[in-house]
Amino acid sequence: MEPVSWPAPFDDPAFVHQLKWDGIRILSWVEPGGVRLRTRRGGDRTASYPELHVLGHLLAGASAVLDGEAVVLDEAGRPNFGRILRRDQCTIPDAARRRALPVHYVVFDVLSLNGERLFDRSFAERQEILRGLLRDGDQVAVCENHSEGVELFKATGRLGLEGIVSKELAGFYHPGQKHPTWRKVKHARRLHAVVGGVVLKEGWAKALLLGLYHERGLVYIGRAASGLSGEDLQALTDLVRKHQATHTPFAELPAVGRGLKAAWLSRPITVLVRYTGWTEQGRLRNPVIEGFSTVPASECLFP
Repeated sequence: MEPVSWPAPFDDPAFVHQLKWDGIRILSWVEPGGVRLRTRRGGDRTASYPELHVLGHLLAGASAVLDGEAVVLDEAGRPNFGRILRRDQCTIPDAARRRALPVHYVVFDVLSLNGERLFDRSFAERQEILRGLLRDGDQVAVCENHSEGVELFKATGRLGLEGIVSKELAGFYHPGQKHPTWRKVKHARRLHAVVGGVVLKEGWAKALLLGLYHERGLVYIGRAASGLSGEDLQALTDLVRKHQATHTPFAELPAVGRGLKAAWLSRPITVLVRYTGWTEQGRLRNPVIEGFSTVPASECLFP
């Protein structure tokens, strides 16, 4: 189940509000014989996150399906998507990687208990079951509920967090759907990115190919066209004609789509980008170009 986007935070006694954790959504099948971990799209993460195998002990012998978010925290205790993405790229992480990027699991729902599906139980009932079922551990915690959505949203802004999710107490779980019984409100974020290339259609610039530097080189983080004016696109078209490179600067070749062509820049430029978050593939969500930047490309680093 996914939340729908909501325009503003609100207070309503029919809802509780949770932090929106900036990580990778994980469903966990917990049985006395072991733990299986899957992403929202079905990717197997059982071997990737061995820290979470402790779930079997925290449920005290019960069988359950849990819904939550795998996160890696920064030095201030905030979830950092760049860190969880680096950890997620390791199919079987070694001890050094586990120590440097320890995974935590924030559980916010229970979908099944001892073989009984709980989809048609209210969120309030499922929360009561979850809190009676799961003990907090060093790597696992139950997500906290808050009664005041407006104040929680302000607090997440001050702390530099992604936003909040408001959940209807009487709401059911709708698997595989977006449903307004869950409502997400996000803060806009900004970063400086490298323009490694331009998407062309019939020789004219249509979008930017963006990247950030990482230990693997320039990592592709998505393309953006929103925010670019006609004058910007003309200037980019002229730039490509003057400073086109023969090889991609990206560590991996971006896909641009049928009927389009990618042109690489021999002199990368930088832009300021507003966005709402990251996808599990490491792409910016809803990127908007706010302007060209004087920040050097070397300072545009993956978080």
